[in-house]
Amino acid sequence: MNNICIYDFVTKFNKSELRKRMVPQELVSGWPCIQKVGKTLCITIPYYSRLLGREKTALYPLFCSVTLPLGNPDRVLDFTIYPYQKEWRDLDYTKPAGYFKHEALADVKTKEEYAALCKELYGYYDKMVEAILNKRPFQEEKEMIALFSRLMEPGHYPQYLRINKKFYAYFCHL
Repeated sequence: MNNICIYDFVTKFNKSELRKRMVPQELVSGWPCIQKVGKTLCITIPYYSRLLGREKTALYPLFCSVTLPLGNPDRVLDFTIYPYQKEWRDLDYTKPAGYFKHEALADVKTKEEYAALCKELYGYYDKMVEAILNKRPFQEEKEMIALFSRLMEPGHYPQYLRINKKFYAYFCHL
């Protein structure tokens, strides 16, 4: 399972028939979480809806997530729909949780610049997974934290913490 590319894994799953059957097509994937489920290294991919506007894009609360073992995008370990979960019922899914672009991205002028930042963050995910698999320290931890903290939509952050507080609170400081 070495040389996992998290971006490619998420993209492959998002294009799969399994995803099309489970996750409403209008939802987009958010920032994944890497975690161990038992002895298996897994990825949890959250999904949310958005509404494109002229000036800003409305981002709605996280709606669902899919947990898969890394290396096997065809095996679902968990599928959670958040509005049906007791601890998520306080959210209003008819109102935006936030808007893109948030303040920390004010200096990002083009889609290409934003895509480059996202690609860089996914590169850190890859290095983190490689470090976990090889049982060695993750050397670029500080860089990942700084970039993740910049890219995270502030309105979504409390919801990400509900998914996996240990991962998101560690790698994202808002």
